[in-house]
Amino acid sequence: MRYFIAAMLIISGCAFIFDLCFSLYLTFSQHIKQEKYPRFQRKFNTLLLLIPAMNEYSTLKRDMLGLLTLHDKCKDFIDLKLVFIDDASSDGTTELLDEWSQSNPENLYIIHRVKPNAQQGKGPALQDAINHLLKMNFPVKQTLVGIIDADSHFDSNYLHQVVNAFENSNYDLVQTRVDVYNTVDNLTIMQNFELSVYNGLLQMARTNWGSALASGNGQFVTLTMAEKVGWSSSLLEDCEFSLKGLLRGYYGTFLNTAAIRQEGITNLGKLIRQRTRWCQGGLQCLKIYGGKIIKSDRMSAGVKAFILLFLLVPYISVIVVPSSIVSVITLIAYARFNLGASLAIILTLLLTEYTINGLMIKKQWFETGFSTVNNPIEILRIIFSFGVYRWLLSFIPYRSIGRELIGNNSWTKTSHT
Repeated sequence: MRYFIAAMLIISGCAFIFDLCFSLYLTFSQHIKQEKYPRFQRKFNTLLLLIPAMNEYSTLKRDMLGLLTLHDKCKDFIDLKLVFIDDASSDGTTELLDEWSQSNPENLYIIHRVKPNAQQGKGPALQDAINHLLKMNFPVKQTLVGIIDADSHFDSNYLHQVVNAFENSNYDLVQTRVDVYNTVDNLTIMQNFELSVYNGLLQMARTNWGSALASGNGQFVTLTMAEKVGWSSSLLEDCEFSLKGLLRGYYGTFLNTAAIRQEGITNLGKLIRQRTRWCQGGLQCLKIYGGKIIKSDRMSAGVKAFILLFLLVPYISVIVVPSSIVSVITLIAYARFNLGASLAIILTLLLTEYTINGLMIKKQWFETGFSTVNNPIEILRIIFSFGVYRWLLSFIPYRSIGRELIGNNSWTKTSHT
């Protein structure tokens, strides 16, 4: 038993040191910064904005007029086309989209999908849309494709920054920052920190090491890449698309100064189901592409290490989580013999975490021009509560691995409200 406890303490300590060092790297490295796009290199004429819309009647009823005004606001720099993917909706979305398309036939396209092919995941829906659009003879080399969630908030300036990033670089993928707009409780505030701050720093690091990855909402690609790479049925379709692209020589950048705002999940059970799907999708990507990534001569060593570590996190967590629990229990038990030392260790660990959380927010302030998390109350809640949030989600790798082992690949759309 002594050797088991010692092993658990060593694993927990190593994990803490690695997490600390990596967090300090993200916070203080001068290379973790917004990439510049200083020189015009190419011209794009059309932006096809793909909006998956399975049972989004309430959201589209609220936001459709605003979306339709974007075409005129963007006409000075891009010809914007809205492409709604109706994935066999049953709540009135189909009828609503048909009504709007009749009055806006030139700038609004509807792709209706029907069962049994419909509702099989976001990847198949996106691929079906691309197949339809390629038949419409858009100039492939002058066309961009954006993927936006139906509940997203953005404007023409956001799209202008995206187009500018493409035209002043040779990237085929641009991922923008994602913010949560309904920060109404601890759960949504933690999601905002996770997406806006931590993932923002992580994506800048990936860009510096070789390539950012598509990350859900607010991803844009050239139609050339979309045609040559395509989407598959993985539960983490954005990551799979990025990996397939990297293996073919398509690289991405992260636009930290342009943020798309989306609705956070207010129910813990729904959040767990979403993150379980993401985690299992990562396991699928590791299984399919792990060996190909290692053998690839198109990826730098840094990108390979970053991606493989990201995909291996669920398996690493299976070991680290119980070792952390054993460490906490050991500290509590040790307090019976030396209360002062136990409290000192616990306080040191907590202060270290609180400091790192605060430093990450500060780093993103300077990189985004203070456009990310800036509410003082929210900042305090993040600093002192993010550790609890991580513990609440710590068992997700077990759930994901279990689903993967029994072959449960079922896909369920995330329900926010």
